[in-house]
Amino acid sequence: MAVFEVESWNIAEGKEKEHKEAMRKWLKWVNEHRELFKEWKSVRYFVKTIAGEESGRHFVIWEYESLSDYEAYKKRRNGYKGPYEEYKKNDPYYKDVFIHSGIKVEVWEDLERDLWIE
Repeated sequence: MAVFEVESWNIAEGKEKEHKEAMRKWLKWVNEHRELFKEWKSVRYFVKTIAGEESGRHFVIWEYESLSDYEAYKKRRNGYKGPYEEYKKNDPYYKDVFIHSGIKVEVWEDLERDLWIE
């Protein structure tokens, strides 16, 4: 059963351009260093639209094969040591482009995947 880590946030006021640049830089860096993220089956980036008060909320969704893969990655990256020091330097979370008080992190498990339409 796949597990999805979902992180969402709003952009800090007046930081739209910097946010866009930081997200593009992070996504590019991650793509260039896939060996550090072997547990990630996929990473997707979205913005919520037509959602009332939640419009404009940004999401990154990481897909893992299992909860144990999710936990293994988090344990290995803990403390941003070794090659993850460079990851932290590219992570938009540390670029003051998010409203940190409103960040949400959730973990979802898929259901009835054999009936999904893909």
